[in-house]
Amino acid sequence: MRKSSNLCFLLLFILITFSFNALAQSQFKISGQITDSLKKPIEGVSIRLITDKDTLRSNTNGKGNFSFSKVNNSKFYLVVKALGYKSFASVYEIDPSIKNQVLDPIVLKTKTIHLDDVEVKVKVDPIKIKKDTIEYNAGAYTVRENDKVEDLLKQLQGIEVDEKGAVTAMGKKMTKLRVNGEDFFTSNVEDYIRQLPADMVAKLQVIDDYGDEANFTGIKTGTPQKMLNLVTKPGMDKGVFGGLNVSSSTNNAHNLGLNGSIWKKTKQIGFGGRYGITDNEFTKLNNRGLNGNIRDKISKEFTLTAGYNLNNVSNNSIQSTYLETFNPQGTIYDLRESANNSSSLNNNINLGFNGATKKNYFNASLTGALANGKNDAFSTSNKTGFIRQDLISSSGSKNNSPNINGNLNWSRRLSNNKKSLSMGFNFGSSDGRSNSTINDIIRYYNETTNVLVKDSLLNRLVENNTKNSNLGGNIQFSNALKRASDSTAYTFINFSYRFSVSRSQNMQHTTVINGFGERFLVDSLGQDYVSNFINQNFGIGYNTNKKKISYNFGINFSPSIIIGKYQDTGQELKNYQLNFSPSGNLSYQVKENKSLSFGYNGYTSSPDFNKLQPIRNNNDVQNLVIGNPDLKATSSHNADLSYNQFDNKSGWSIMAGLSGNFAFNSVVSNTVFLRDTLNSLKQQTTYENVNGIYSIGGNYSVNRRLMANKLSLSLTGNLGYSHNVFYTDNVLNRSSGINVSNGFRFNLNEKKFAVNSSVSYSFSSNTYSVLNQNIKNIQVLALNGSASWIPSKRFRVNASASKSLNFGYNLNAGNPLLVNMGLSSSFLKNNKLNFALQANDLFNQASLFRTSITNNAISENRTRFISRFVQATLSYNISQFGDKRVRTTPTNINNEELY
Repeated sequence: MRKSSNLCFLLLFILITFSFNALAQSQFKISGQITDSLKKPIEGVSIRLITDKDTLRSNTNGKGNFSFSKVNNSKFYLVVKALGYKSFASVYEIDPSIKNQVLDPIVLKTKTIHLDDVEVKVKVDPIKIKKDTIEYNAGAYTVRENDKVEDLLKQLQGIEVDEKGAVTAMGKKMTKLRVNGEDFFTSNVEDYIRQLPADMVAKLQVIDDYGDEANFTGIKTGTPQKMLNLVTKPGMDKGVFGGLNVSSSTNNAHNLGLNGSIWKKTKQIGFGGRYGITDNEFTKLNNRGLNGNIRDKISKEFTLTAGYNLNNVSNNSIQSTYLETFNPQGTIYDLRESANNSSSLNNNINLGFNGATKKNYFNASLTGALANGKNDAFSTSNKTGFIRQDLISSSGSKNNSPNINGNLNWSRRLSNNKKSLSMGFNFGSSDGRSNSTINDIIRYYNETTNVLVKDSLLNRLVENNTKNSNLGGNIQFSNALKRASDSTAYTFINFSYRFSVSRSQNMQHTTVINGFGERFLVDSLGQDYVSNFINQNFGIGYNTNKKKISYNFGINFSPSIIIGKYQDTGQELKNYQLNFSPSGNLSYQVKENKSLSFGYNGYTSSPDFNKLQPIRNNNDVQNLVIGNPDLKATSSHNADLSYNQFDNKSGWSIMAGLSGNFAFNSVVSNTVFLRDTLNSLKQQTTYENVNGIYSIGGNYSVNRRLMANKLSLSLTGNLGYSHNVFYTDNVLNRSSGINVSNGFRFNLNEKKFAVNSSVSYSFSSNTYSVLNQNIKNIQVLALNGSASWIPSKRFRVNASASKSLNFGYNLNAGNPLLVNMGLSSSFLKNNKLNFALQANDLFNQASLFRTSITNNAISENRTRFISRFVQATLSYNISQFGDKRVRTTPTNINNEELY
């Protein structure tokens, strides 16, 4: 009896256990019906129910009904496909308390089928070219799991993204970011292209932007800036994103970063912070910062913005510089080694208020900054060639420079939009103070035997105070002319007046310490000089905007005056000048996806204050500097022409541009050599005005897209010629330079992998009239390749390699082979947690090397740092865009994307 009771109890326990397991495995039953637009049931429809863990399949019966009895998640995707009907896809989220769920009937729309078509494809135009806009369709490019907007930008023709996130469009830097036509947080492109997910973007637009006021009045003058506007997919115009990341590397570099952003249609709030430290044999760096910003649309018309940024950096670095200077008397070779220890603390705050009604546009902004810095430096300079001399120098300096700037702009449409009036006002003020201690040891050598003759020690204390202020304003009136037959076109004639007044004051006191430690003030090394620059601009212009063409042209007259006064002597110096410059812009839609644009602009600029003051500057005892108070203002002129074309049928696109710059009364240096008391040579630099400085250049990009835009072949290049004029030993000399670069790129982007490779060649030749057409040629052949593999949604592997062959450098640039490898893996729901491991420069061959050419001198600079290291990064990211709603009715999404 007892055995029988135990057996019954055991059977009952097993039955209850299986019942619970069965209940747990079939938590929900989902059923529904498929009909056509006439509400008739459709038989044999293929249905997939997708959850996080598995995919269930079913077909409808003769009454169009279907059911799934073992659904283990309250949120799922439903994909419906039937021959002769348009596909249907939707996301559902049901009430977890209801086990048997009946969905609303799903109605399929009829799809037309042509019997003579073997394969039906929907081809999306990747590029649309308009008068002043190039539009890229994100749906035509490959967007992988966890891709950011930066990854999408790298696939677009004519767009370049460097390692720091800076974006250029056909060689011009992208200066502003907007989303759906609205300013986005700080409008800084670099800040957000690495945060926004690529799959939220429908279109990317590169726009020639003349400013908000020009868009309001229709008067577009001056040089446009490149603006990036992201058009999001429907419902993706809001979100919360940000995260926390921690990284550590074997070169003893450690970083911690935090950022967050709340984005709504009418309000944007962002904040961030960072802390980084690097401590190794070449670099000791501490980088700390905080930032916050808010943008709030306080009414339908007006928006308030505010932001704050704190940046604190301390840095130790080591550099090598090779300077080659040409002179009629000979060539000077200067090898410099320097070690710097610097620190800075910068505070920046900005406030803004802007908006527009049907009749008025208003903008006001105020920015302030407080910068404090400190720098200690030790350097050696070994000169050979025409001058044989060594300089050992140590210095320390502290500086403090607060500044404030503001502007106010207002525009109003008059007389039924046939007239408009615009007014503006701006101001600025800055105050800089610095104290420097300079200790120099100069070694003099016999010119014939190169034997050391004497050491000379010079110790100085330099106190420098500068004050700068500026004030300006403008007024513009435009009047509509007879309206053309095109109702959307308009034509204006406009009159403008602008003025600017700036004042600079420099006070410097120099104290010399002799060998007995005694200090005395040297009047000849001091200065108290005031400079005033007044510039006015009178302009008249003609502006037309039609469907296919927009253009404006005008004439500007700019009288200016520079007034300088020596406070000690009361002596005054005055320079007057009248500059004339035409201006114009043209945007022409030649045909569909073909555009032509032209721009020309002239402007006047005052010489730098340090080039005006006539007091001798002995901060570098081997190169004395004396300003020229008689310098005139420089008149600069810029012109550019661009052509863009795209053929959707062939996949070919062409982007090309030409540009030119020339100037009158350019300010250049005049370097002479003087004998000192030891009969050794040192340089003295003054400044003069010259004409004849100009440059012309061109760039092109030819692209062919294949394999449904997955494969891209590109040929790009740049060509530039520059002509320079300068003085050496009071003799007018000329130099010219030719720079040519061409490259071929291969980019293949698939969902699971991407391969990118390129080969480029650059050549630069510089000719000087100083030494019988002395020529300096530099050539670089570079091979680059990178690849990434994405075996799953949570895992990614990447690798890159580059090899460069360098010819013509004096410093050892080497021919480095750089190889990097990395992998990353995501965890948690929605891939919120990410771990990445990156190995840089596996063969330890990298160097930060750059060259620059100024007048008759070539400078090559190499910064030493640890390039081979392994870095581990752990980040927690939040990325939630669009609306999240609980519903049993479907939310429609792109029906084709899930197939």
